[in-house]
Amino acid sequence: MYWKKYMAPGLSVMLAMAGLMGCSGGAEETTQAAAEQTEAAAEGETEAAEETEAAAESGEEKVITVFHYMGQSVKQDALQKLEEAYMEANPGVTFENVFYNQGTDYFPQLSTALASGEQPDIIMGNPAMYPDLIENGYAMDLSENEVIKNMGLDQYDLNDVSANGKVYAVPIDFKTSGIFYNKKIFEEQGLTVPTTRSELKDVIEKLHAAGIDPFIDVYAEGSTGDLETRSTIWPRAVEAGDLDIFEKWMTGEAKVADYPYIEESLSVWDDRMLYPRTDAMANNQDKSLELFIAGEGAMIFTGNWNIGEIEAKGAGSGFEYDFFVPPIDDTENSGKMGVLVDQCFMVNPNSDATEEALGFLEYWVTDGAMIWSEGTMMPLITGVSSDNMLPVVKTIADIKASGNYVSQGAFTKPMDTEFTNAWRKALISYAESVVTGNPMTHEECIANIQALFDDIIATSN
Repeated sequence: MYWKKYMAPGLSVMLAMAGLMGCSGGAEETTQAAAEQTEAAAEGETEAAEETEAAAESGEEKVITVFHYMGQSVKQDALQKLEEAYMEANPGVTFENVFYNQGTDYFPQLSTALASGEQPDIIMGNPAMYPDLIENGYAMDLSENEVIKNMGLDQYDLNDVSANGKVYAVPIDFKTSGIFYNKKIFEEQGLTVPTTRSELKDVIEKLHAAGIDPFIDVYAEGSTGDLETRSTIWPRAVEAGDLDIFEKWMTGEAKVADYPYIEESLSVWDDRMLYPRTDAMANNQDKSLELFIAGEGAMIFTGNWNIGEIEAKGAGSGFEYDFFVPPIDDTENSGKMGVLVDQCFMVNPNSDATEEALGFLEYWVTDGAMIWSEGTMMPLITGVSSDNMLPVVKTIADIKASGNYVSQGAFTKPMDTEFTNAWRKALISYAESVVTGNPMTHEECIANIQALFDDIIATSN
């Protein structure tokens, strides 16, 4: 098996010992078994070294092409460090990274590459959002992969990297979104973290009265409206048992307006748009983070995937910030953190470096995991962390550990790319209407979403 061939020194021993911990038997029997496993592991590592050396001597080089949409510099840097560490342990393997923006170019460029025969080896993306890849055989079935099985993931985590009941991607970390706040501004204004919707509105009013922008708006990013409304929709849908909501939207079996909490999500979002900045529609992710770090606003609604960027941009400034889950009603701690797998990667079984690609992803979630997590400040999907993680990352990890979260994996299907793009387009149009002083009604916004969904359904039949 390729993983045995490329297993980093010591990892095979740890896995063997982990397996023994679950077995019965006396101390002597366990010690003897451990010794046998250790000896076998050592033989495997020697064999791996010999095979790797032989490959290097033969001059045969394998180039692993990684097709991804990680735009943040910290993630690109961490990916490069991972690759360098892997190449050092595996002579004869090199990498080519291909980046495109997820919202605009990624899938079209990926489709072009696959059709032209320029087969990428590793493909970033949630399998359920790219059904064409699965149907056309561009993603390897990883349901029986031993490394994934040994990650200790729950079924919701696995659902998030699955399609049609099979695992098709290796999950790396998890992402969430919510409100990040400037600790200095909160302290200076005597504010505490709000736990109800009314308390959040009170914080917003006090900040505005003090001449401080409550929020840095990020409406040049198409995903923002999705994140803002998700914080209400996901917990309400799970609470109502509407786990097939997105699947029903995509088949046309249900309408957007059939679920009253869609209108509620717009109302909750309205609270956070009471005092928009004049640059609300112009601020992309990069600019909004710079404004947040500069203290131009007290809060920003974004995701933990930006923590690494905040740290990079605010290096040496002493900027302090933390995170809280947006409350959605006046029940204390009504909000629940939405969790979904973030970085996850499929292996293309049609490439000429399939084994090498799979080996690299297996390395990524084992020996290379901390290189990634500490470099990006992203919490690993396994929950493993280190003392080098930031307080804000630990806040997020603690919320997940407390159980106060809902997972995308709870839903029967996420919205695919076409529906997601339509959803985001309609929500950003709604945001623009509000911040420019000509707000459309909630009914109009919902009707716009439905019209876009209906067009997709009509053209797909």
